[in-house]
Amino acid sequence: MVVFVQEKDKRKAFTRAVADLYIEKGSTVAIKPNLSIHGQEACTDFQFVSWLVEYVAEFSPRKIMIVESDTDLRRIWDTYDAFGYSSLDAELINTSETPCTTIYPGHTTFFKSFPYPDVLKESVLISFAKLKTHILTIYTGAVKNQYGLIPFPDKRIFHKFLDKIIVDANVVFPCHYYLLDGFYAMEGQGPLEGTMVELDLLLAGTDPVAVDSCACRAVGINPETISHLVLAEKAGVGTSHHGMEGEIPVVGQLKVPGR
Repeated sequence: MVVFVQEKDKRKAFTRAVADLYIEKGSTVAIKPNLSIHGQEACTDFQFVSWLVEYVAEFSPRKIMIVESDTDLRRIWDTYDAFGYSSLDAELINTSETPCTTIYPGHTTFFKSFPYPDVLKESVLISFAKLKTHILTIYTGAVKNQYGLIPFPDKRIFHKFLDKIIVDANVVFPCHYYLLDGFYAMEGQGPLEGTMVELDLLLAGTDPVAVDSCACRAVGINPETISHLVLAEKAGVGTSHHGMEGEIPVVGQLKVPGR
């Protein structure tokens, strides 16, 4: 079931989006926001992340972590500093610097082996993605967010096989819960040259393909044209045939790259 919230009051929207999220006491929780660049317009709203940390803390976890990796565009420590993440009552993690153990997933489409960050072992992983357009994938949301956990800093080497890598990241890093921030989404030539657009939208659920398929339809994008979503469904990551009360409202028509 996908939770679809359209609400101008951010706090009310967040409260409704996390209503089905439950964490067992004593768990180690890892929150994966989308922090692709230094510009807030392309990243998960910091206010939402701070509320999520507070909400998770109510379940008395053993530890709360914020997890991201370096990219060729930025060091994640610089982004943590720029957005004020050090003010959160959570441990900040850079998966590009933490020790990893080689695993052999067996159900991946590209990676035969994978350097799995030790810090994520036995963690309850929560994804909080950003709804936006992207010059390489047209649309990006819950499914692509897991790509950011891959510990290799320069991920440009994967662009030729991007769809397969995105799917593999979801096989290796399945999440307990997925949140999608579309309160201020991005359209156009994202993530570097996109434009912010207010949609007052949050989505949530336990199936990333379902969350993204619902989001796509709401912003006028056919999910069947998003190749990594199609491949993810074929790989068993999730399904586009999601349950939801009522019809999906069209909240806007996002301008996609090249238009």
